[in-house]
Amino acid sequence: MQDRSELPSTLLVFIALIQGLALVLLHQAIEHKFWPNDAPHLLFSFYSIAFVGPTMLLLVLETNKILAALKWIVPFTLLTALLGFYVGSQAVPKTHIRFDSLLFAYVLTMSIAVFKALMYIQQKLDGGEFSYGALFSWSWRNFLTLALSLLFSLCVWGVLMLCAGLFKAINIDFFYDLFTEAWFYYPALALANGFGIIIFRRMTHVIDTITRLQQALAKFLLVALISVASLFLIALLGSGLTPLWESGGSHLVLWLQAIILFSVNSVYQSETESLPYNTWLHRFIYVGVAIMPIYSAISYYGLSLRVDQYGWSVMRCWAFIIWVILALFSCGYLFGILRLRDAWIKILGTTNVLLGLVVLVSMLLVNSPLLDFRKVVVASQVARLEDKKVTADDFDIYYFRRHLARPGYLALQSIKETYAESAPNLANRISSLYADPNAKEEAFSKEDFIASVEVLSGELPDSLGEYLYGHVSGSTWDAQNVKQRFLAELDLNTDGEKEYMLFYRGTYGNYLKFYYWEAGAWHETNIRQISTYKDLNEKFLEELRAGNIELFEPRWKNLRIGEYEIEVEN
Repeated sequence: MQDRSELPSTLLVFIALIQGLALVLLHQAIEHKFWPNDAPHLLFSFYSIAFVGPTMLLLVLETNKILAALKWIVPFTLLTALLGFYVGSQAVPKTHIRFDSLLFAYVLTMSIAVFKALMYIQQKLDGGEFSYGALFSWSWRNFLTLALSLLFSLCVWGVLMLCAGLFKAINIDFFYDLFTEAWFYYPALALANGFGIIIFRRMTHVIDTITRLQQALAKFLLVALISVASLFLIALLGSGLTPLWESGGSHLVLWLQAIILFSVNSVYQSETESLPYNTWLHRFIYVGVAIMPIYSAISYYGLSLRVDQYGWSVMRCWAFIIWVILALFSCGYLFGILRLRDAWIKILGTTNVLLGLVVLVSMLLVNSPLLDFRKVVVASQVARLEDKKVTADDFDIYYFRRHLARPGYLALQSIKETYAESAPNLANRISSLYADPNAKEEAFSKEDFIASVEVLSGELPDSLGEYLYGHVSGSTWDAQNVKQRFLAELDLNTDGEKEYMLFYRGTYGNYLKFYYWEAGAWHETNIRQISTYKDLNEKFLEELRAGNIELFEPRWKNLRIGEYEIEVEN
């Protein structure tokens, strides 16, 4: 790997400044609500260009290789812009879709994709063949250079805030206002980050020393990890897999596998170097690596079990992608061990180079329409609803709203129309979920609400229906969280006038309310439980549906002493 002793510093500073100005423009668009603030697809796309292109140029550009670098970086930046455009389009309509989870997943996956792409581009520009040792060195140089540069930027930010606070303390507001203005601190921090990259790019010997230190620590960590993994596998023979599934252990197995494989790649760098361990310890390590596919089989079974039980979720899709990548690494290493035994690391480098490209492509695909997890989850959960594996009342509309962006929004609108007659309460809950709390019109009509109340005995008086609808239409929480309402007609005080008990099945529990007519108006009160049953569960609903309702006198009558009323507990 060539030493980059000469760098186009002026050009790098200019690129950092352009990045800061681009970020200012985008920030001001959001802050002051002008174009493209109302177009999330353009915001995602423009932010991708502003972050990806300049950052890659700052890390890659070298004198006499500028055009060669642009040939790779410009197309990759445009690709990320297209992917950003697609991901941003999943946040439309903006008023109804929360894109927090969209943004987090996009930033994380594109950071990994950029990180992987940088290694391959730098190695390509360096002129040598792809080798894992070289790619590993590039990865750590990039990671530490960026990390230290960002730390330097934070220090600059801290100094600016300190100065702003000092001047404000003596009533000089000019510098406080200046340092806290977006048009000032975005370029200032971008320049600080650019200067940091320039400085740390020249200090490759320091970066490489830190990398060697990490490798030395990983040598000891790997032995401990292989020992723990082997003991865990032996323990599984005695305990069986059931406790692991009950505690959601599939994810822990994936974590263990990932840490072991990371440590292996940190310790074994090149097939031409001497082994990092003595022969017997080296064999102990590769035997531990050879059993990694067993962990892949265990985690696959656990993930499949959860998917069969509950269908796909975004997290399960991610877990499966991670499982595929780790399984490929594990099986690739196993192939090398079975074929070459002690010399298995000759295949390790080739495996890592090829599967590094698989990781890069995977991170790009998950942000494209070709592998959109949200669409996968929507198809899975809607199929479960149609197949009656989940009831309309237990269908999780909040998950669709919070995590599935536009596909979730479109699916809920379709479900609302499909189940408007067969499950009116579900349709009402969906309407309320997307209703504007400041709008004058109601999320759903009184007729739709009345249709959602299941009358078990007697009939629902129009005046009571009006009263209940007024309460629900004015309570967003009640409209969204009550899944079912069951009405039973009673005459608790045996005066010939009907009272009504309403049983609510909700997202966060079930409860009862009592409604009675007095002084020309309806009134409500909660019903206090006095028996020893645990909760108002399905058994209670079965008894209520069957009309198994009996009135009885309390064991002790209430007392009135002057203006005080006393109730004796039974």
